[in-house]
Amino acid sequence: MASALQQTTCDRCQGALVEDAAYCYNCGERTRKARRMVRLAIRVELLCLVLVAALIIGFTWIFYVQK
Repeated sequence: MASALQQTTCDRCQGALVEDAAYCYNCGERTRKARRMVRLAIRVELLCLVLVAALIIGFTWIFYVQK
């Protein structure tokens, strides 16, 4: 099933893609899989940023409550 979903041509230039390519070698366009992976990485980074901010806010609140 994974091979049926694999992108074989570039969306921009319609050039042939190498198996598991992240970019088109002809025009430099990202493949659909690469775009999905970038979106996932951005979501993970934002989640980590929110969690760190929540920890900082939580520790700050605890510090001021104990005064």
